[in-house]
Amino acid sequence: MVWVRVLVGAVWVNGGLEKLLNPNFVQQFSESLQAGGFVSGAPPFFQDFMANSVVPNAGTVAQLVRLAELGIGLALIVGLLTNLAAVGSIVLSLAILLSQGGVRFGTGLGAPEFLNINLLLALVSVVLLASAAAKESSFDEGIAGRRPRLSALLTNRRSRSRSGYSTGTRRYR
Repeated sequence: MVWVRVLVGAVWVNGGLEKLLNPNFVQQFSESLQAGGFVSGAPPFFQDFMANSVVPNAGTVAQLVRLAELGIGLALIVGLLTNLAAVGSIVLSLAILLSQGGVRFGTGLGAPEFLNINLLLALVSVVLLASAAAKESSFDEGIAGRRPRLSALLTNRRSRSRSGYSTGTRRYR
């Protein structure tokens, strides 16, 4: 599961770096939104959000998207706040998926439209969120070792105290 976490992180870092290294990204993103890109193909409930919130703030959203992709990716690669990064991966994947029209069956002549990269990233991120094994070899594991009370939150495991009892339980004498 560690490799899956790292690979999902690498996909996000790749997307974020492409946007960061493209000096025209913010302008291209804004122009695409103004022309109806990412809005017209979205489901009706998401079109309203895009038209009323994203389009008027396109420059800011473009910056947030590339920073979010980089942040999520780096956090997943090193395993820092992995659960939070997995939630971010799910939300961002679904937002991109919806802005591109959502899930639908294609014609079989082009790129897959039902199980596309955004839906796949969202589904794998759900697995990462639920998996304790995905938190191995991570900063989260190190933090949980020093702060046992955070263990369940960071690693999806209850830590063991030196006495062998789980933290959070009381030992009666």
